[in-house]
Amino acid sequence: MEETEFIIALTEHRYLGHVFIPYLILKNGPYYTVKRHIKPRDLKSEQDYKFNRWEKELVNITDKYSDEKLVKKFSRAESVSAFYSSLKPAYFQKQITPFIEKCMFQVAEILMLSPVRLINKDARYANLYDEDEIEVPPLFARAVFHFQRAETETHYSLNVFHDDHEIPLQHSNIRVVANDPCMMVYRGKLLVFEKLNAKKLLPFFEKEKVVIPNSIEEKYYSGFVLNAIRDFEVKANGFSIEESKLERKAVLSLENNLQMYPVFVLSFDYGNERFLISSKRKVAVGFQKKNGSYLFTKTVRDFEWEKQVYNFLETLGLKETDGYFSVSGNQLLTNSDALFRLIDWINKNSQSLAKQGIHVSQEKLDKTYFTGEQNLEIQAQEKGDWFDIYATVKFGEFNIPFIKLKRNILSGIREFELPNGEIAILPEEWFARFRGLIPFARLQGNKMQLQKYHFTLLKNQIKGIDKDLMEKFQQIENPEDTEVTLPANLKIKLRHYQEEGFRWMFHLYKNNFGGCLADDMGLGKTLQTLSLLLKLKRKKGEITVRNPIESGQLNLFGNKETDEEIQSASLIVMPTSLVHNWYNEIRKFTPSLNVYKHVGFQRKKATEIRKIATYYDVILTTYGTVRNDIDLLKDTPFFYIILDESQYIKNSGSKTYQAVMKLKAMHKMVLTGTPIENSLSDLWSQMNFLNTGLLGNLAFFKRTFITPIEKHGDKDQQEKLQLMIRPFVLRRKKTEVARDLPPLMEQVWVCGMTREQHKKYEYEKSVIRNSILETIENEGMEKSSLIILQGLTKLRQLANHPSLLEKESEDDSGKFQEIFRMLENLVAENHKVLIFSSFVKHLELLQQRIELENWKYSMLTGQSTKRENIIREFQEDPDNRIFLISIKAGGVGLNLVEADYVFIIDPWWNPAVENQAINRAHRIGQDKHVFVYRFITENSIEEKIQQLQERKSSLADKFINSNNPFQAITKEEIVELFK
Repeated sequence: MEETEFIIALTEHRYLGHVFIPYLILKNGPYYTVKRHIKPRDLKSEQDYKFNRWEKELVNITDKYSDEKLVKKFSRAESVSAFYSSLKPAYFQKQITPFIEKCMFQVAEILMLSPVRLINKDARYANLYDEDEIEVPPLFARAVFHFQRAETETHYSLNVFHDDHEIPLQHSNIRVVANDPCMMVYRGKLLVFEKLNAKKLLPFFEKEKVVIPNSIEEKYYSGFVLNAIRDFEVKANGFSIEESKLERKAVLSLENNLQMYPVFVLSFDYGNERFLISSKRKVAVGFQKKNGSYLFTKTVRDFEWEKQVYNFLETLGLKETDGYFSVSGNQLLTNSDALFRLIDWINKNSQSLAKQGIHVSQEKLDKTYFTGEQNLEIQAQEKGDWFDIYATVKFGEFNIPFIKLKRNILSGIREFELPNGEIAILPEEWFARFRGLIPFARLQGNKMQLQKYHFTLLKNQIKGIDKDLMEKFQQIENPEDTEVTLPANLKIKLRHYQEEGFRWMFHLYKNNFGGCLADDMGLGKTLQTLSLLLKLKRKKGEITVRNPIESGQLNLFGNKETDEEIQSASLIVMPTSLVHNWYNEIRKFTPSLNVYKHVGFQRKKATEIRKIATYYDVILTTYGTVRNDIDLLKDTPFFYIILDESQYIKNSGSKTYQAVMKLKAMHKMVLTGTPIENSLSDLWSQMNFLNTGLLGNLAFFKRTFITPIEKHGDKDQQEKLQLMIRPFVLRRKKTEVARDLPPLMEQVWVCGMTREQHKKYEYEKSVIRNSILETIENEGMEKSSLIILQGLTKLRQLANHPSLLEKESEDDSGKFQEIFRMLENLVAENHKVLIFSSFVKHLELLQQRIELENWKYSMLTGQSTKRENIIREFQEDPDNRIFLISIKAGGVGLNLVEADYVFIIDPWWNPAVENQAINRAHRIGQDKHVFVYRFITENSIEEKIQQLQERKSSLADKFINSNNPFQAITKEEIVELFK
């Protein structure tokens, strides 16, 4: 068997001179023959030789100066020969030689530590011999410089040592193979210097010393001698070299890098020498001429101290890349934003930097920036329904009223010129804290005023508020602290969560806030509201209206009115279908409330609604009635206005919204299960009715919240909006209060397509997309609905199984395979599973496969007869573990608590329909955990719909949890589905 060896050959290139080349060689008796020159491409095959880590690295390094790579790096020549024929010696020496020698030094460092042999190869001969091997010792050679200063001249000599053995330079057979750093072959050894340039050796190949005349000695000592002392071991005679500590300091310089991008540059000053963090030099040298003699002060760099400074900057949030420091994330910012962030960082950390002795400087910037400490001092005082805010900014010696920064804050202008001409950079934090607060504030002189219901903005956005005011905020924010008893004449015992709702509404009443009770349907919003009205019935001397009837006039009901102040009725507005329910609830649970129905034809007689409001406790009416009778109702001041199903006013441009906004009341409340149905604008309408101005005007709300949240998913604005509305919205889900329900686990299970399925899907998608776009272009969005629906349905079918679209198709489906794999596990583990689909064909495909496995199952579709028998078989037969159900046929009206797994195998638009299906298993009587899997085909229309659905559902979850986010889909969303 051939004995193959990897070696590095030292050979001579026709143009480049000495170079290292990797070869594979074969043992051939007393000599070796070259098998081939190794290139990086050979490392991939390894057919006849397995390369180790060192060998691979050596091949990659030496390839950097191959002819082809040099041409590509240093020239635009069309060929290697053209490159070398046009190469100018000066360019070669200045650009190419240093690059090659740097690579050769890397090769030498590996050879010093690895078992790879270095063999001298004469380009004229093909064979190699063991005696051609060049030993590569593991230690660097070193040079010792000798300087002797006399009266008339200075003598300079150089000794070279390797492993403490001196290498004679004169008249020795030394071959220099690289200049910088020097590498030379001496007596079969490759001697490698870490720093020394071979040019410093050349004079001593011929003579023992070099003489420097006194006429140039000062320049010589301040240059050549100083550098020698700094980089090498030096023996001095006639002048002094002292080991001492130079004054040191760390400097963090703000400047632009080569790409004109603002960065920090960290350097360390030792005396007059400055070291960048990338510098590997270990010594700093100071030089001075004193009394006709020369004194050198030599200081060893304190790398431990430098590392401590480096680490300290990292703890303050700086990140180093290629020797430049930036604030984490700066690399993605524009130049100006990056500069602002760096200056902001200095402002925040100026005291810490000074304490650590780190100096800050600005180098070659267009402006002088203020880098001192800046503080914002704020005081807030409560004045009735307002808060007065006094704020001052301190920039070093300057005190600036914060209100003078209004234009900067609202316009996003971070530069603010100080009286001394320096530019202060306003912290990003101030923009985040105050940009959303200032639009809600009323400006008066040097103070800002906020309405009381904006206390969340004040509490969370402004620091430094005094203790008494914070305690006031705490009282406003925590309804749990409100002491109130239930009305004694309430004819029902409230559940615990209903008592909490009652206390929450009473808390809002005490603080004169409007609120939205947004509990799930069926949790008793009506009952909680009536409990509050009963508690507040006819409270004399508090929130009242004065009887408008002139003294001595008989009122509508024949009673003599006095000047006594009375509480006006509460007006409850609702859809027409709910009037009867409200009336019955009042009669049943709060019969002591005097109720009047202002609806239908009977209201025609009620022209004096102010008088009616002084007699009754509650007036029931409808949205249509308010709209039609607004001229009659708008001048009557009611005690409470309560809107049930308040999503009726979600459109702020509607006549209904405009009508209810004209109503007058001391207090307001809305009731709804879905405060957000389509957009955050729904929420604005209801909140603006409750606490006008809480969310600003609609244009501001769209710009500040709707666009950032709905279009860009802005988490910060989501949190801010949630913070602002949280005190005024109470939302409880059935799962939170119905203790009988077990936990429900839901998971989206993403399935890949098969290869053929994916090809077919992409082809059909392209055809459908083109057809839809053409139709929309020609006929508009409305007339394209049918072709859009057909296209969506086709893609849904393909995403489920190609057979749903082409009956004779033999292609498989990734989703089908995954469903069946999980079914196998569930059947084996004795679980029962409900499988819902909106495609009966899909269920039939599963049915065929299930029958092949001889599993028991039930199936219910719109075509099924003997429905009760089918259900009973699944419920009572322990071996019947699978129930295939058409979502239209079985989404409601079934109690299937025997199942503990639910598969939604083709989810679609309406989550409410899916939830109805889930509730077949997850309902009262279920004693097991229920696991729900929604099967989604990856990169399909299903996944896009799921993402769209999640985006809107998560929006509702964040802000009171609407369960019906898909009332309308825009043209842009439709087009996006088919991309």
